[in-house]
Amino acid sequence: MKKRHVSLQWKFLCCIVLIIFPTLGIIFTWAAIQNEKQAVNQAVNQARIVSQQVILTRQWISDCGGIFVDMQSRGAKDISYFVNDSLRTPAGLYQRFTPSMVTRKLSQYSRRQDLYRFRLTSLNPLNPENRADGFEKTALTKFKTDGIHEMFRIASHNGRHYMQYVVPLYLETACLECHRGQGEIPNSVRGGLSVLLPLEKMNASIEKNQLKLVISGAALISLTSFTLFFLMRRFVIKPLKKLETMTDEIGRGNLDARVAIATGDEFEKLGLRFNTMAESLSKGRDLLEEKIALATRELSEANRELQTLDQLKSDFMATISHELRTPLTVIRGGIDYLNRTVKKEDNRNYLEIIDKNLGRLIHLVSDLFDFTKMEAKKIEWSFDQVNLSVLIKEVIEIINPLSTDKQITIRYEDPGDVLADLDLERIEQVLVNLIDNAIKFSDPQTAIQITLQQDAQTVTVAVSDQGIGISEEHLAAIFDKFWTVPTGRYGKIEGTGLGLAICKAIIEGHNGSIWAESVKGISSTFYFRLPKKQF
Repeated sequence: MKKRHVSLQWKFLCCIVLIIFPTLGIIFTWAAIQNEKQAVNQAVNQARIVSQQVILTRQWISDCGGIFVDMQSRGAKDISYFVNDSLRTPAGLYQRFTPSMVTRKLSQYSRRQDLYRFRLTSLNPLNPENRADGFEKTALTKFKTDGIHEMFRIASHNGRHYMQYVVPLYLETACLECHRGQGEIPNSVRGGLSVLLPLEKMNASIEKNQLKLVISGAALISLTSFTLFFLMRRFVIKPLKKLETMTDEIGRGNLDARVAIATGDEFEKLGLRFNTMAESLSKGRDLLEEKIALATRELSEANRELQTLDQLKSDFMATISHELRTPLTVIRGGIDYLNRTVKKEDNRNYLEIIDKNLGRLIHLVSDLFDFTKMEAKKIEWSFDQVNLSVLIKEVIEIINPLSTDKQITIRYEDPGDVLADLDLERIEQVLVNLIDNAIKFSDPQTAIQITLQQDAQTVTVAVSDQGIGISEEHLAAIFDKFWTVPTGRYGKIEGTGLGLAICKAIIEGHNGSIWAESVKGISSTFYFRLPKKQF
C-alpha cells in the first residue's frame, strides 16, 4: 500500500491547533468560571450590604423605642400592626412603627422599583406573613445549632432567577418589650432577614462577558495560529523547500545546482554546507569522468590486444590441430602395420600401450580441433530429420565394447520413432561423450540408464550412471572449458576438460539446453533437450 505523505507545514499547523486550542480553551473556560464566581460573590456582597442596611435601620428604630408615623401619610398605608399604640397631636394622629413594620414597609418600596426584596422570617412568627419557607427553615435551624451567620442559594421562581440570602436576627434587650411572655432569651436567634436579589441583569452581564471572552479567545487563537504558521513558512518551510529543490537537482545529476538562503541562522549555514558538498561532488565527478575515460581507453586497447591474442590462439590451435592430424594418421597406419606383422608377445604389449596412448592423443587433437572451430564460430552445421531413437541404439552398439570391458550394463527402452531436425554427426558426438563419461565415472558391475522422451515441441535425452557423483560446488562448472573433475574413487584427474564444453556448444548450436543433476557418491544424470524443428 502506498504511504501517504503530509507536508511539514500542515503537520505544524495541526500541532498548533492541537496545542493552542486546548490550552486557550482551558484558560478561557477557567476565566468564564471565575467570572461567574465573581458575579455570584458580587451578588452575595450586595445582599450583605442590603441586609446590613436593613439590620442597622432596625437597630436604630429599636434603640429609639419605635418611630411615630402620620397615619394619613403615604408611608403609613398598606401596613398592618398588632398593637394600637397611637399618639394624637395637633398635627394629626400618629402610630408607633416597630422595627418589623418598618422592615416590611421598606420591602414594599424596594419591590415597587424591582431592585430587590426582603422580608422577616421566623419559625414562630407573630405575623403569619413571616412564616419561613423550606430554605429559610433550614437556615434558621443552622443559625441556632451550628452558629453560622449567613446562607444563600441560587434558585428559580416563575421563570426568574434570583439569589436568596438569609442572615439571623438576634433578640436584643430593646425587643423584649414586644416579645415578652414568649420565653425568648436576649441575644438568641429570634428569626432571620431573607433578601431576594433578581439575577437577570447579572446573568445578562455574565453572558455578555462570556460572549466577549469567546470572541476575543477565537480572535487570539486565530491570530496566534496565523502568526506562528506565517513564521513557520517564512523561517522554516521556505528554506527547506529551497534545500529540497537543490537536492532534487543534484539527484537528477545537476551538480552545478546551488541554493541561496539568507536567514542568518542554522538554515543559512546548512545551505552553505550543501553548496560546499555540491561543489565537492562536481569536482569529484569531473575527476571520476577523467579517470573513467582514461580507463576506458586503456580497457579498449587491452580488449583489442586480447581479441588479437585470442584470434592468434584460435588460429594456432586450429592450425596445430590440423597439422597434428597428418603425422598422427601416419603413426596410426604404422602401428596397424606392426600389429599385423609383429608376433612376439612382449613387443605386442608395447604396441598396445602405444596404440592406447595414440588413441588418446588423436581424441585430444580432435577435441581441440572441434572446439577451436566452434569457438571461432566456423563450424558448419548439417541439419536433417533424424530418428533419434535409432541414433541412440547405434551409439550404444559402437560404445558397447567399452562397457563390456568394465562389466557395465547399458539399459535403454526404445520409445519408438522420435524424429527431430538435427546434425546427426554432432549429436552422435554428444551421445558418445556423455555415455563414455558415464562408463568412465561408474563402478564396475553397475548399470547406465538412457531414456528418451518427447512432447509436441521438444525431445529430451537423459544419461544416468551409478558412479561417484558430482559435488554441488563442481556441478555448476562442469561445462566450462578445460575444467575437469577427479575420476574414480581415488581422485585421479583425466581428460582435457573439453568434452562437456564441446557438448554444450553443440546443443546450444541446436537452440537447445544441457544440464546435469547429481547426488554425491551415488549417481549423476546428464540431460539435453532439443527442439524438434529448427528455424
